[in-house]
Amino acid sequence: MKQRLLVSIIIILAVILSYFSYVYRSSTNAFTQQMSDAKEYRTDDYRIAIAFEDGVPAVGNNTAILQLRDAKGNAVSEAKIRGQAEMAAMGSMPSMRAPVIFNEISPGFYTAEFDLAMRGEWPLKLQISKDNTSADLSFDMATGRSSLTISGGGVSMASEMPVNDNQATFPSTPGVDLSSNKQGFYTVGKYLIKVALLENAKLRQGDNPLIITVQDSQNNALNNIDIRLLVTQSMTNPGAEDTPAQDNAALVTLLPSTDGRYRGTIVLPQAGDYDFAIDVSSELLGHGDLILTGQTGSSELHAATATPAGISHYTCSMHTSVRAAAPGSCPICGMDLVPVSKQQTQSGVISIDARRRQLIGVKTATAEYRELSKSITAVGRIAYDQHSASEINLKFDTWIGELKADFIGARVERGQVLFTVYSPELLSAQQEYLETRGRLASRGSDDSLLKAARSRLSLWNISSADIRALEQRGRPIEFLPIYAEKNGVVVNKSIVSGSYAKAGSTLLQLADLSTVWVEAEVYEADLSLLEKGMSATVNMRNLSEREYPAKIDYIYPSVNPLTRTTRIRLVLDNSDGELRPDMYAQVHFNKELGKRLWVPEEGVMIAGETRVVFVDLGSEGKIKPVLVNTGQRTKGWIEITEGLSGGEQVITSGNFLIAAEAKLKTGIAQW
Repeated sequence: MKQRLLVSIIIILAVILSYFSYVYRSSTNAFTQQMSDAKEYRTDDYRIAIAFEDGVPAVGNNTAILQLRDAKGNAVSEAKIRGQAEMAAMGSMPSMRAPVIFNEISPGFYTAEFDLAMRGEWPLKLQISKDNTSADLSFDMATGRSSLTISGGGVSMASEMPVNDNQATFPSTPGVDLSSNKQGFYTVGKYLIKVALLENAKLRQGDNPLIITVQDSQNNALNNIDIRLLVTQSMTNPGAEDTPAQDNAALVTLLPSTDGRYRGTIVLPQAGDYDFAIDVSSELLGHGDLILTGQTGSSELHAATATPAGISHYTCSMHTSVRAAAPGSCPICGMDLVPVSKQQTQSGVISIDARRRQLIGVKTATAEYRELSKSITAVGRIAYDQHSASEINLKFDTWIGELKADFIGARVERGQVLFTVYSPELLSAQQEYLETRGRLASRGSDDSLLKAARSRLSLWNISSADIRALEQRGRPIEFLPIYAEKNGVVVNKSIVSGSYAKAGSTLLQLADLSTVWVEAEVYEADLSLLEKGMSATVNMRNLSEREYPAKIDYIYPSVNPLTRTTRIRLVLDNSDGELRPDMYAQVHFNKELGKRLWVPEEGVMIAGETRVVFVDLGSEGKIKPVLVNTGQRTKGWIEITEGLSGGEQVITSGNFLIAAEAKLKTGIAQW
């Protein structure tokens, strides 16, 4: 019987193991099949391939699959892979982030779910770490676009083909101001630019690795310059006019190599005609643009044109983060790109004529030094003065006899009986004292034993009057009275007549309400303006708007993490008893700020943590955006601590439209 049971268990375990082995192989084969067409990227320590479960990122929930191998091609398990996709801020809309956290599902395979809130560009950053190795990678990712383009931290494996002497170069078209020399370089301003394919001599659908070589006019290699390549599908392609804008243009990541070479991979989604816009710039040689045209199956690219003289780049009116070297459509919203001049980019100045100023309602004000004060209003409540609070407790176990102060709020006077107590220990101590006094009466009141017996009663808080009454009575007092030591109000009690109380327990709490505290909550941003001893006015709205003068008595050292406020304590006279604990109060402070530089608050544009002011230069309608640092804000004015000078004219009305113009025309860093 036992052998049959053992055989059955072994068979069941074998079936379970076979099932899980099948599931594991199936999932691994499925992921391997799904990753077979994914691009692979390389870092110093890892090889990474990324694919999406639905083929392309889309609005809503997405699942990404990542295969991770080491430099030798072995699967890497138990790695920590975290990332974030972020859509850049656009105008008043803040940036949006989507966390991307990968979990391992089989050796070397990881998946992550993430949510994209809207269509557009979502650059993806990943951090991979295991043991002592790590890698940080950046990818260009967009909804509706299947491929990822690596933009930092690694290179595409497809772009690492060896360079040979049979690379195709592309001559220029006759009649164009650009020409190629014998080595295949185009003269673009102060630059020489050469484009060469790596893998084959013809453009094709799919990946086309290439190298762009950039030299100066003396044939010196130019390394570490700003260079961009934008590939746009020609609108003459069949169906291209119906292609979404974000699929019609792609920015190619170019990685610097040596000898002025920049490597990248052009991905052509289908056969047809394409435009290739190359944009180069450096501080020494300035800006240069080259636009080439070509088609799949051809070994030639034709130099079409350069960006018109004086034009820095093209951008979108709605999405100013988009920058292109040639006219076209915005990859986010599809609107036509508009030109931005080099002068506007370099100076940051825009021009708005008098007619447009009138249409958008431009108004100005002068940045000026003036004396201002700041009013601070805080909400507080009345509290009893903790310095005057006292507790009534006893040093012996006892039973409560008659309770005189028998409710919370009862007023008591100093020397008034609060309650009486009965205690066997107390009776014993009284009897002991009477017997000692009787035996040692002949020795006088200064006898040490007699003093010790009297002292024992005093230490138990028995008053001198009660000790004298005990001596006159000649027998113990069963219910001894307990007296109030000061005037006050009962604010808490834990006894009733007949209740039992242990030694040390709190029986009553008294507070003197002749003076009270006001505890007000002040925002941490205003704390720097307040100091101990500063005058204030306390307004009691429930007492016919009565006002009380006060001074700051104490500023508490901590901040409430939920409300971001700090308590301020003030002391008020309450001899008439009108102020009661927990009443609401308003506290008003007034701080003289002295002479400082101020502008109307309408003149300051707030963009995240930056502050921008538009200065009216007065000449030909020129307006310049200026990054400023601000200080205090009061009475419709904002203090300027850095960035402006007194007397400058700032825009106070219509600046939202001017801000849009500035973003469009200048691309200033603060936006």
